[in-house]
Amino acid sequence: MNASAKNELASIKRELNSIINELESISKGVRNDFTGIGNDKCADCIDRVIDQYCYVRRKLNSLDTT
Repeated sequence: MNASAKNELASIKRELNSIINELESISKGVRNDFTGIGNDKCADCIDRVIDQYCYVRRKLNSLDTT
């Protein structure tokens, strides 16, 4: 993999980490700041999306770039 491709992959990973962090913050906020309006179901749904993004992150981290 050339340097340009490695830089692009690193950029994608950084953006993915940023998205995961933001979703975790949103999930925590929904779970803690709202009550009685299905907040747990909503936060659980966000957590499932986070799990999917984490799976993609693991796959990207396991790519052989040599």
